[in-house]
Amino acid sequence: MKKIILFFLLFSKVVFAQESNDKIIYLDSLYKEVSIEYKYYTKIIKDYYIEKSEYKFLMLYKNDKIKEEKTLSGKDGGFIIGEELSYYENGNKKSSTLYENKMQHGKTIEWYENKKIKEEGEFNSANLSTGKHFKMINYWNEKGEKTVTNGNGLVVLKNDYSEETGNYKNGYRDGKWKGKSLKTTFSYEEIYSDGELVSGISTNEDGTKNEYTQLEVKPEPKKGFQDFYKYIGNNFIQSDLSWKNNIYGKIIVEFVVEKDGSITEIVINKGLGYGLDEEAIRVVKKYNNWNPGLQKGRKVRCKFKIPITIQPPE
Repeated sequence: MKKIILFFLLFSKVVFAQESNDKIIYLDSLYKEVSIEYKYYTKIIKDYYIEKSEYKFLMLYKNDKIKEEKTLSGKDGGFIIGEELSYYENGNKKSSTLYENKMQHGKTIEWYENKKIKEEGEFNSANLSTGKHFKMINYWNEKGEKTVTNGNGLVVLKNDYSEETGNYKNGYRDGKWKGKSLKTTFSYEEIYSDGELVSGISTNEDGTKNEYTQLEVKPEPKKGFQDFYKYIGNNFIQSDLSWKNNIYGKIIVEFVVEKDGSITEIVINKGLGYGLDEEAIRVVKKYNNWNPGLQKGRKVRCKFKIPITIQPPE
């Protein structure tokens, strides 16, 4: 009788697991997929195995408390719909940001870990490519002192990795801003006017200096994206298996552009199978001629995603 009961309990658990429509992915501290025993974070995609127009994503800390929650337009990624929330490991809310038409737009709020409010701001998607994408409204330091009121005042922005100090005028950065890394000797000074970066100079750990007028420059092929996609089109060989099964669609390839412009850590973010994913990795790996990304004038490693579309013959 005991054996029958034990078998029934085990069978019930298996059936319950099979009936779940959620997809659970375990990640390490660098957000790479691992088995459950090495998990640092857990990503849950609700109703993954049901076709819908939007999907709820949850990210959990190692202690299984919620880290992030948001709704995306696709089960394997996409744009954020509505509100994105983040939390501290103690369970307290960290930030709330609204999205509209695929972009940050509207009110945003941040809190300190002790639940005290940190800042109130506003995103304007119409100014996405300018320094006026974000407008500071009010800011409080860790002591609870309000240092920015109605967009005017001084802030000292600090986290576990860096510290930055500067003034806001009418909601936007203005005048001289200074920043430094709390982990290395990297530092920088920047001049702003009405939210726009005028100039900046950063000092690397070895003392070399970099002048810049753009905060970030994305990596790109040295001969341009037109040459890159022409190369992909000329060198991608579709497998016989995919031809026979009429497999067409889009492959999303993710990789890292190193500081020297080389390509590493190539993975398929969204694949089609039938040998097409392996072929996408092969051709991308051979085109190893990129300009690296820049942040504050210095070369940095950057993750990058590109789509490769497999179309049926005309």
